[in-house]
Amino acid sequence: MVKLAMTPAAAEAAAHRILQRADMLAALSETPDGLTRVYLSPEHLRANHLVASWMEQVGMTTWQDAVGNVCGRYEGASEGAQAVLLGSHLDTVRNAGRYDGMLGVLSALEVVAYLYQNAIQLEQAIEIVGFGDEEGTRFGITLLGSRGLTGTWPESWLACEDAAGISVAQALLNAGFDPSRIAHAARRPDAFSAYLELHIEQGPVLERHDLALGVVTAINGARRLNCKFTGEAGHAGTVPMSIRKDALAGAAEWMSLIERTTREQGPDLVATVGSLQCSPGAVNVIPGEVHLTLDIRSPQDGSLDDLLHQLLSEGEQIAVRRGLTFSAETYYSIPATPCDEALQAQLGGAVSAVQGRSLSLPSGAGHDAIAIAERWPVGMLFVRCDRGISHHPAESVTRADVAQAVRAYTHAVMQLARSPLTDFNNAEEQDAQRLVSPCVALPEWVNGVVAGRPYDSFNELLDRAANLAGGWDRQDLELALSAHPRIGEQAQGGSKEAALSRGEQSAVDSQNTVLSLALAQGNAEYEAKFGRVFLIRAKGRSGEEILAELQRRLKNSPQQEEAEALEQLRQITLLRLEGAFA
Repeated sequence: MVKLAMTPAAAEAAAHRILQRADMLAALSETPDGLTRVYLSPEHLRANHLVASWMEQVGMTTWQDAVGNVCGRYEGASEGAQAVLLGSHLDTVRNAGRYDGMLGVLSALEVVAYLYQNAIQLEQAIEIVGFGDEEGTRFGITLLGSRGLTGTWPESWLACEDAAGISVAQALLNAGFDPSRIAHAARRPDAFSAYLELHIEQGPVLERHDLALGVVTAINGARRLNCKFTGEAGHAGTVPMSIRKDALAGAAEWMSLIERTTREQGPDLVATVGSLQCSPGAVNVIPGEVHLTLDIRSPQDGSLDDLLHQLLSEGEQIAVRRGLTFSAETYYSIPATPCDEALQAQLGGAVSAVQGRSLSLPSGAGHDAIAIAERWPVGMLFVRCDRGISHHPAESVTRADVAQAVRAYTHAVMQLARSPLTDFNNAEEQDAQRLVSPCVALPEWVNGVVAGRPYDSFNELLDRAANLAGGWDRQDLELALSAHPRIGEQAQGGSKEAALSRGEQSAVDSQNTVLSLALAQGNAEYEAKFGRVFLIRAKGRSGEEILAELQRRLKNSPQQEEAEALEQLRQITLLRLEGAFA
């Protein structure tokens, strides 16, 4: 049973603050009768200032970066430590709801508030970012804020203009930023260990399952196309039905097929014909040309491309059968963005602890996580919203759902940012043994390492592990080698130790027949001479280097080789121990 740090009462109070603050942010709008807050507008800058003041109230250092994101940092136990990044966006579409984006920023604030109020500093720092432009409402280009962090701003973006003819570069200057310093917003690859984003679902799946929370598997990839059926216009009263080349009839048949075929492909694929223009568009004229758009989305690029290929092929066949021509041109394409599997598991555990079970689902909408995933692992937590409505004033969440979200979010962040050594020190004895037992098949060593808890540092743990390994003898070597595969042979099974062994031998080219045969022959000679499997720390060594070492050690005396094999066993064990606590 997972023990959650934040109590239900504390989560309820946090949810109350989140909804109050969402109302305060909603008041920062360029229109009095609906929420509109676009990138680098006065309202956006005021929102940044307000969010920064809330960050500072919970012990965060704040700044605006070179592209207008508002950022805050809550320091870890060691100054300058790597950080877990939390956040979402503060800009909106026109006539928006008040939770899309903002809920993620405000919930992240409550995670830090919990740490601050309880004087908790984790191994990693926590940073929060309120991205300046996810929606692309003002300039027609999306993810400006998140691409600032990743350092992937195209130079051409500075010349893009809004409806008033103001360029991005001029808007930056007007807001007090220097366009020549855009690159300064980029963060180092080692700045963050992960990015977690909490967001309203913007769909009805959670509501249909009667669940407050879900874990995102991937952000859908998308393809958008301009399509056209061309036939022959004619008099609606004089051209017989049997010889008509009706472009609209062909388009209508294709639209029905799109709906039917996509449904058959599974629940995660969606396809939409969003616009249709008929020419000449007169009541008494057979349509000669029809323009329509197609939008296809899927969390897997392969299934998306397969469906698209099938639909376009069907469009061609319909056109041929009806005496029409069909064309399609892709004008927008973005790949699917899978969420990190380890982060999904961590979020899933937190969600299960809060609501009894976790539901995994893809995101049909785009998010800042798309850009961030190019640099760092990403995870997303969805919160139920009323009827799935979003990008609309009717956007709504309940305080109870938000309270559950904050509890799960806080737990996941604390687990992620806490040192593995802390978990090891606090774990039940059997759980601690399970963590280190894949390092070597010697129960006495495993028990000795676990018995030394608590450790003040990983170096202290490593020293004890090395001292325990220093006393190994021939009997320990024989026992440990029972779990080691031959060099050049892949360890089988799904155990942690087998996975570690496969990783250690990853540089050995199993497709190299000459090398494989030489290793097999060397292994056989070694086992015939010494009576045990050849052991070597393979990590970082090529197959050719390993073969050379094998051939050298075949010349050892039994006493020399026993000493070398024991030293290799110690190196492998300590290397695996470092990996277990990485």
